[in-house]
Amino acid sequence: MSVFKLKIIDRLFISQLSKMMLGVMTVLSVILLSQRLVRLFSKVTAGELSIDAVLSLVALNMGLLLIKIIPVALLLSILLVLGRMYRDHEITALFSAGIGFKQIYRSIFMFSLPLCALTLYLSLVSAPMLMQAVEELKTQDQNKLDIRGISEGRFNEYSQGDLVFYVEHISDDNKMRNVFIQNRQHGKLGITSSKRGEMRVDPETGDRFIILQDGNRYEGVPGQADYKITKFKEYGVVVAQKSDILVTLGTKEKSTSELMTLGSPRAMSELQRRWSIPLAIISFAFLAVPISRVSPRAGMYGNLLTAILVYIIFENFMSLSHSWLLKGVISPWLGVWWVHVLMLGFAALMLVRIHGVKYVKTRLLGQS
Repeated sequence: MSVFKLKIIDRLFISQLSKMMLGVMTVLSVILLSQRLVRLFSKVTAGELSIDAVLSLVALNMGLLLIKIIPVALLLSILLVLGRMYRDHEITALFSAGIGFKQIYRSIFMFSLPLCALTLYLSLVSAPMLMQAVEELKTQDQNKLDIRGISEGRFNEYSQGDLVFYVEHISDDNKMRNVFIQNRQHGKLGITSSKRGEMRVDPETGDRFIILQDGNRYEGVPGQADYKITKFKEYGVVVAQKSDILVTLGTKEKSTSELMTLGSPRAMSELQRRWSIPLAIISFAFLAVPISRVSPRAGMYGNLLTAILVYIIFENFMSLSHSWLLKGVISPWLGVWWVHVLMLGFAALMLVRIHGVKYVKTRLLGQS
């Protein structure tokens, strides 16, 4: 019974790529996650999201980001590893020892293919589940319906401008002082001011009220003079009614099996987008080797700009293909697959340009 053993060159590349990819993914995750955090906290400030839901959303978004950045992380990792080996003349030593691009590709694909299989599962199965969890969490947060992001000394707007209130001061026990409320209901505008107020919850219905004491209320239709003025000792304003908002799943949240049964252009676009993530790993692994070839004097970062440019072109072509697919400009069988073929063709062209047709046929393809 023979035991499969990795060659020394395979262990070298797998070890180097593993370490480099871990570092690249960490950096990319921090950058992208910080952007998501800014958007989430802006929603908290605007009262659209509770602070309790932020941590859960961050964890779910982290999973989605990791799936998305695996292909570009692999591209950069291969580029950095091979660039360093070119700079330190390790590639020259490998070539002198009889190791060519065929063995280098073998080692890279021994690392990339298991990663492609893992990404395939994550993209087709895990990503829709994470998207569903995000929507369910947002819906549960909406169902809580409390007034969030209240800040003293500033105007707070909710319900798309139908409810605006101002609080001069909020004490440690959540008592409000000098409250101004403007709300719009049934075409009538109501303005209420009071010296004191506090938040209360109806235990039966779950509705939220602001209970105001010692104030005045002005109610009427803008543009008309028949305003009603009321002076009160205590007045309650409904600021949030309890309701059960159902989870609505869009195309991105549907499972892969559901998308395959739909057949609509939007479903096909989303299905091809999920398949494109693992396929991009193969395309980038094949493309990264000729791109990484640099002069030792140029340094390991010489072709990073080229790689970033290639990735930007790839993403733009993918977005263009999805747009064409949704509009019916191209058929689903062509879809986004032509972008991957274009990337593979570009990699083959670079290999031929660097080494010539004879080298590619005899050394890489094994043809006589």
